[in-house]
Amino acid sequence: MKRIVTASVLALLALAPAGPARADDGPALMPQVAGRGLVSAYQALHYDPALRLRDGRGAGRHVLWPASWKVCAQSPDAGTPLTDRKVTLVVVKNHESCRT
Repeated sequence: MKRIVTASVLALLALAPAGPARADDGPALMPQVAGRGLVSAYQALHYDPALRLRDGRGAGRHVLWPASWKVCAQSPDAGTPLTDRKVTLVVVKNHESCRT
């Protein structure tokens, strides 16, 4: 899927360093972000620029304003070490329900 980097995402990326938090003696672990707003998920993942977003409706929509979206699902699961793992979040607009 083709990603478009938008001004709003770039603005979010400028707010904090990239990469999720790490335990003092181990690899970074995937936080639980499913069920959160997308801005909160970006914060929990420390605005990781490698983060992939997928439209939960399957319409291929692009996120232009992260505050208008929420996270329905995540890959990998919470607690999974993130060493060399790609993070994908399935997102829908805030007024839409998550499909299961």
